[in-house]
Amino acid sequence: MAAKRILLLDGPLLTAHYWNAGHIKVEGEFSPEPVGLERLAAYLRKHRTSIFYLLADIAEEGFQLESLPFVRGGDRNALLQRRLGQYYYNTPLSAALSLGRAKDGRRDEKVLFAALTRIETFTPWLDTLRAAEANLAGVYSVPLVLAGCVGKLLGNGGPVLFVSLSRGGVRQSFFDEGKLHFSRLSPLATKSLEEVARTSASDSAKIYQYLLAQRQIPRGTPVRTMVMAHARQIPTLQEFCRSTKELQFEFIDLAAAARQQGLRDVPADSNADNLFIHCLATRTPARQFAPATDIRIHKLWQIRFALTSAAWLALAGCLLYAGKNGFTLYELRDSIEATKAATATDTRRYNAIIDSLPKVGISPDNLRALLERFEVLQKRAPAIEPLLNHLSLALNENPGIELASLTWKIADSLDAGEKAPDEARGKAGALPVAAAAGGVWAVIEINARLPLGMVNDQRRQIELIEGFAARLRAPRTDVRILSRPFDIESDKPLRSSSEKGEAQLADAPKFSLRLARLM
Repeated sequence: MAAKRILLLDGPLLTAHYWNAGHIKVEGEFSPEPVGLERLAAYLRKHRTSIFYLLADIAEEGFQLESLPFVRGGDRNALLQRRLGQYYYNTPLSAALSLGRAKDGRRDEKVLFAALTRIETFTPWLDTLRAAEANLAGVYSVPLVLAGCVGKLLGNGGPVLFVSLSRGGVRQSFFDEGKLHFSRLSPLATKSLEEVARTSASDSAKIYQYLLAQRQIPRGTPVRTMVMAHARQIPTLQEFCRSTKELQFEFIDLAAAARQQGLRDVPADSNADNLFIHCLATRTPARQFAPATDIRIHKLWQIRFALTSAAWLALAGCLLYAGKNGFTLYELRDSIEATKAATATDTRRYNAIIDSLPKVGISPDNLRALLERFEVLQKRAPAIEPLLNHLSLALNENPGIELASLTWKIADSLDAGEKAPDEARGKAGALPVAAAAGGVWAVIEINARLPLGMVNDQRRQIELIEGFAARLRAPRTDVRILSRPFDIESDKPLRSSSEKGEAQLADAPKFSLRLARLM
């Protein structure tokens, strides 16, 4: 952070102060003669990286309080500049301070127009600052500094006349609702304590009459008059500053107020210059008197400082992110090493288990490939249960047929050369063999017996077998009779079983058929 140096102008001389963490050090005193200005230029060049504040504590000040219609934006700026030009046309060191809006009526805005009226006093100093290209933050006055730092001392929001002592004289500043309305500096001839006390009492009475004339306070309203002085000098001031109906004097210990504001170098007397310098450095007012051309370098410095701060923040963020990633990488490295150790242990256990297994004539890789192929075939194998259920239902409906045996298999296709019996052609639900192309078949070959009582009744045998075959036919199902109890071809003679005598169980009519379903 750049160092802060305050240039106090309280008369013909300019005093340079260095502020650092509540400590104030006087670094030089300069006169407006050419020799003094050269010394000031050398001082500015020596501390060209510092921020300079020009603090004026002079009697040539102007204050005008006015209520203006409430406007915003460019119209407000134009209105304020026009009023400043009307009130203080001979000085560029002017400013407009908003005191808020009225609470009734059309709610006009109260504005305090303030200026440092004698520009000749500031011209040599400002010219030297411009020539040295000093980083000037602004031109301020003691009343502006007081408005920002005495809020806690003023207490309630009523009218208060605040009296302070500086090297330039006795200053009386009038505040209402905590807002600055007026200020006046009374120079001292001898600067004795009795002169300070008389001036404080007499000028406070004069300012009270001025405020009545300006209608800033109603007639008969008592005004708190707070005198800030060193504790040792307060008894002398109390002899002259006695309370009346109009003025009610109160006294504030300057040393206690300085410690409250954070000033480390507590004043040894009633001179409050160090307190004002400290308040300017710590609570810089938002408004100042210098035109934009005089603080151009400071504006550029603020932009550069903001960009530099943003760059440092970005760098800090990147470093934090890189540190986080490095810590994560360190943790991952430990995790990888632990995983490698666990993997090596598991590998040794696996190899030990493999070595303890019985030796087989196939390598583990080939066995693994064989199991994988078996799993694939197992997934492709169609289920035989639906076809068996279908067969069991047909047997339930034909109790005369007794199942002797059955075999089943899975076939990629049926024999295309086989021809279905003529009786099966054209039946409902029959499935041509050609439909088997490209499918997988579940095939059951059935061997069955007919009732022994039908051994001599070939017609009934044919009807029962054909009915059973018809019952088994269904969509996507092929039924083919493979053999019958007797030969029905034209070149074979029919034999009667009556020639054998009494029928035996072994003579029961037998037949076989094939039941196939496309899965």
